[in-house]
Amino acid sequence: MNCKDCSEKLDRFVDRELNSTEVLELQLHLETCPDCQDHYEFEAHIKRLVRHSCDCDTPPAFREKLRQLLT
Repeated sequence: MNCKDCSEKLDRFVDRELNSTEVLELQLHLETCPDCQDHYEFEAHIKRLVRHSCDCDTPPAFREKLRQLLT
């Protein structure tokens, strides 16, 4: 796997939408590529922030607007 392939699959990896072969290939690439590892950590952090924002005491209209923007 190269960095371009990794970048194209990273969102699906963070969302756990890849098959087991793709996961293994991507994990192996991340272990050897600091740039892609940084990109993965950023994407995973953003996902955690969004999940936290949607789970806390925010108004329902805000949560729905956020979901619409992210899908």
